[in-house]
Amino acid sequence: MESSYRAHQDRRRLRPLLIGGALAALVALAYAPDAAAHVKWFADFSFGDRPLTVREVLTPTFFGLAFLSAAAIGGLVPLDRLLGAQPWYRRLNRRLEGYAANALLAPELPLPWSWVGWLQFAIALLLIFRRTTPAAGAGLLFLWGLAAVRYGLFHLLDYAHFLGVGFYLLVANSAANRIRGLGLPALYASVGFSLMWAGLEKLVYPEWGLYLLAENPALTLGLAPTFFLTGAAFVELALGFLLIICLLQRPLSLVVTLVFFATTLVFGKTEVIGHTLLHAALIVFVIEGPGRIYAAPITFHRRLPLRIAFGSVNFLLFVGVLLLGYTYSAWQQYEAFLAQRPPAGVIDVTEFAAPPAVRLRVEKAAGA
Repeated sequence: MESSYRAHQDRRRLRPLLIGGALAALVALAYAPDAAAHVKWFADFSFGDRPLTVREVLTPTFFGLAFLSAAAIGGLVPLDRLLGAQPWYRRLNRRLEGYAANALLAPELPLPWSWVGWLQFAIALLLIFRRTTPAAGAGLLFLWGLAAVRYGLFHLLDYAHFLGVGFYLLVANSAANRIRGLGLPALYASVGFSLMWAGLEKLVYPEWGLYLLAENPALTLGLAPTFFLTGAAFVELALGFLLIICLLQRPLSLVVTLVFFATTLVFGKTEVIGHTLLHAALIVFVIEGPGRIYAAPITFHRRLPLRIAFGSVNFLLFVGVLLLGYTYSAWQQYEAFLAQRPPAGVIDVTEFAAPPAVRLRVEKAAGA
């Protein structure tokens, strides 16, 4: 009777958390559905499209949302400490940690060769048995490397979480605690990086996202598409950074995976298949939390004001450094595309004292 009563009381205490999580998921879905969808899956994209320069990205809207996101991240630090002090939250964490040994991931990485399908099937079979899990991780890392050789490193950075999952599986059975413990930080870092990288895509290649919004105008909720797209980008940037520093890791992971599930109503089976691996990683975060072997980055400072500053300032630094790296790589791709496919015609406009004279020069394309 006593244990039944305690379980009932626990459920009553958990009810506000469950309701709050559901509402948070609905709010996130309402204001950032595009953030949960990978634009490349639905837009007619090409690295031959001209990316924006850093100066073009740094609009007043960018700066406003950047500082607003940094302030929101700083505001979540006291909430994280407040939750950590609640007895019901600590009990919930302990219960979830009891399932940590049962977490498995099922990877998918499509490639054009027929034997790749068989390799993916073999990797899935290897995940069934705990002893063969490291072999599955090695296979996933191999597939990611194969795809990087075929499609280029810049494109495969969208899927950096495959590296984290592969490494997580590779070290899962290590007898050394410090080696095994590296898997979870690598998973957090890679999933967080993937989300941030996808957010930067919306800023540097806005045409791709605007195409998607033009096809699904209801997603903007009446907001200007450009503003909505920038806002969606910062949602992904903030969520990715929160995962990297392990701030509110369990509630955050639960909300993100609920949002991903909800967006399948808009984007269908492509969304389900594409985000399967991310769902698996997020479930691991819900079960394992921040881990016990290595401290979460947000705990680097013990004093609350320093933690708030750590979260806010480092978010801005992360966004700045990644933006520079993304735009540089994007322009490298663009220039390489132009070098391979020079324009077939060039129009020169020369102004004289009279009305402008237009001279059309047609050049033979390479290989024509």
